[in-house]
Amino acid sequence: MLADLHMHSEYSEDAKPDASVASICRASIQRGLDIIALTDHKDFHYNKHPMPLDIEAQQRDIRRCRAEYGGQLTVLYGVELGEIHVSPEAPDFLAAYQFDEVIGSLHTMPPDDIDIYFLPYGRMDCEAFLHTYFDELLKMVRHGGFDVLGHIDYPLRVMKKAGYEPTFVGYEARIEQVLREIIDREIALEINAAGLFGWQKQAGPPRFVLEMYRNLGGTMLSIGSDSHCAPDAGRGIGQCFAHARAAGFTELTVFRGRKPEQVSF
Repeated sequence: MLADLHMHSEYSEDAKPDASVASICRASIQRGLDIIALTDHKDFHYNKHPMPLDIEAQQRDIRRCRAEYGGQLTVLYGVELGEIHVSPEAPDFLAAYQFDEVIGSLHTMPPDDIDIYFLPYGRMDCEAFLHTYFDELLKMVRHGGFDVLGHIDYPLRVMKKAGYEPTFVGYEARIEQVLREIIDREIALEINAAGLFGWQKQAGPPRFVLEMYRNLGGTMLSIGSDSHCAPDAGRGIGQCFAHARAAGFTELTVFRGRKPEQVSF
């Protein structure tokens, strides 16, 4: 069983060309995937207006694809919410639509709401930034309201600069805090393939984070490519499953109607 539970279509603000829901479904079938979740971006931000997302159109496309490709592929209704903990609008948004899976992610930080991807790390105290990141991530997890913690290692993908290679080594206590909280709240931890295609050349989070999660009693894992176009659907998923197995996991958590199911792989 192969699943990609973190994918973005043309309805995400940062989508690439060739990202229609139908083209993603066809590419997923060609890649041999059995289950996918379309999890387009809806970031709420701290001081800016929320990111626009035409969720009605996205879900309409998913319904069409379920009808057309249902015998070949399971397509789940998903969404990736950024900064869910800072917006009073988030509960009403979630209540208004049918979702199978909700990813909670931290993309921006106060006070300027600049995506972590674009921060000027060459002029920053990166170690201090990581402490601030874990402070904010902990607030988000304690707030809850989502099913999967998306890409806990997001800063590691983008912080590399001349003379500095970002690492979570030394932040074990902060990571443990976050992992204990998601275990208590039955929030799944995501393995994300995006790091395979950047400087890290490996899926995230690092192996020691997965092992810490398992040793703390964590069992709920989600896996996603974090793709933003049809040609990347399922990209790196095989390596993500291998990463999970190497850390001692044998089951994937799939949410349907926001209820978790454990599936062996």
